[in-house]
Amino acid sequence: MVWSLSFFNIEQIMIKILYDQHCSLCSKEINYYKSIAPKGIFLWCNLHTNNKLLSKYGIKRNEALMSLHAIDGKEKLYKGIDAFYLIWNHLKGWALLSFIVRMPFIYFVSKILYSYFALWRFNRMKYCRVN
Repeated sequence: MVWSLSFFNIEQIMIKILYDQHCSLCSKEINYYKSIAPKGIFLWCNLHTNNKLLSKYGIKRNEALMSLHAIDGKEKLYKGIDAFYLIWNHLKGWALLSFIVRMPFIYFVSKILYSYFALWRFNRMKYCRVN
């Protein structure tokens, strides 16, 4: 079932996660997070059906396809590994990973590795070819 933002009062949702539901790897990971996430913390948004959200936060479609995006309750935008950090920080049993990833050297390396992975995935997916 595909949910539209119109079904939710998005001001009450603490964290909005904008992800690529067409990517099987992305969907598997997000579905796992959905299964363990506390209720009422996240709004999981398929980037392909949420153009209003992309526009509201000034996110270009190719940027959204390139990496995971999250918006916290204070309207701060997180991209890539920072978006994962935000998710992990709110999942039971994942706070340690969240803490480790934020350590200076590990954070630096994680950002680089995620960027390379995101670019590799983006270039492999034919539907990512947008203007």
